[in-house]
Amino acid sequence: GSVVASFPVEQGYNIMLITDKGKLIRISVDDIRITGRSTQGVTLFKTESKEKVVSAAKIEDPGSTEDSTSEEVGNSVSSEL
Repeated sequence: GSVVASFPVEQGYNIMLITDKGKLIRISVDDIRITGRSTQGVTLFKTESKEKVVSAAKIEDPGSTEDSTSEEVGNSVSSEL
């Protein structure tokens, strides 16, 4: 699939993705494996054939000691992430 969003994150953050069909997933950055430059990326979750991710946000883990923040990044059109 196409790239939906790209933004820097740090350990302790979560990523939230929302589709146009109402599917929502929240994933800890710590649980996403790191890949090398020659790979094709990481699939976080699969969508239905005409379903698209419409919003991606990084969210600071509420368990951290800093103020909790959320930042929405990008709109996108993808059938798979």
